Amino acid sequence: MTLRSKTGLHVVAALIAVALVTAAPISAVAQASPAPAATPFELKPLAPGVYAAIDGPGHKAGSNAGVVVGDDGVAVIDAFFTPDAAKALLATIRQLTPWPVRYVVNTHYHVDHTGGDQVFRDAGAVIIAHRNVRAWLHSENPRLLGDRITPAQRALIASLPEPDLTTRTSLTIWLGARRLDVKAYPGHTGGDLIVEVPDAKTVFAGDLLWRHTSPNVIDGRLAPWIATDNAFLALPDAAHTIFVPGHGQVADAADVAAFRDYLSDLLSDVRKARAAGLSGAALTAQVLPKMKAKYGDWDAFDYFIPKEIAFTEAELNGTKYLPLAPSD
Repeated sequence: MTLRSKTGLHVVAALIAVALVTAAPISAVAQASPAPAATPFELKPLAPGVYAAIDGPGHKAGSNAGVVVGDDGVAVIDAFFTPDAAKALLATIRQLTPWPVRYVVNTHYHVDHTGGDQVFRDAGAVIIAHRNVRAWLHSENPRLLGDRITPAQRALIASLPEPDLTTRTSLTIWLGARRLDVKAYPGHTGGDLIVEVPDAKTVFAGDLLWRHTSPNVIDGRLAPWIATDNAFLALPDAAHTIFVPGHGQVADAADVAAFRDYLSDLLSDVRKARAAGLSGAALTAQVLPKMKAKYGDWDAFDYFIPKEIAFTEAELNGTKYLPLAPSD
């Protein structure tokens, strides 16, 4: 499927002129761009017209997002956790370019990536997501937040707009001459999309990639998730590709491999503990120190690792709850 935005004038010369080559190493292109002091994210130019909005130290954005400026419009990848954070991103985009935001691509249904969707819809954007997002947006997000959910978060989830355009496989967005390839990959939720920007050698990976950060595997299936990260590493010129994770700083192929290894070690260690007859607390006591020895300095490790071990055990036992895909 192909989407092409309305043709218009050539991109104005005054657009933020990032004098970068798309094949440059991350150290050369991922420097912070000045942003208004109130923004809950750090804007990082990756290539001309391509930016990562990285969640700030206070985690008020809740996740990362992306901005791609074309010849006559803008695409946003993910919309943060809250409308306020999305409004700050929209205001920043309006400082970068006069072109409208035409599309918002949700990489998956989790509210920390979809909470600001209405802000961009109100600005005229079409919301694009995996087909399963439309089914899970309202029903599964309360489960995601669990007993931590607040009345305000319940109200936010209830108000989330459903996507306008969905896919189970892939589609192409055209922003004038700039191409964005939206592709479905398995692993994190069963309804995940990535966005590739070929001319910028950039991949917005959503939560299929976490850089130096322990992941939330509540909806995950580890074997296909590992296969997805291997597929990222097999992309043409992966060594010179910039990967924007759903959480954590801008990444490169080595970071993808490290995250793949985290998932592989988690799966392998839980399998070995089960094979030794362990379960529950005893299994966790066996696996956790092994993971901590390798990954204990990762962000959110202490919070997520007990949950990751329990979810992985349930997955291998065939008892893990996973959202059901809607029937055709």
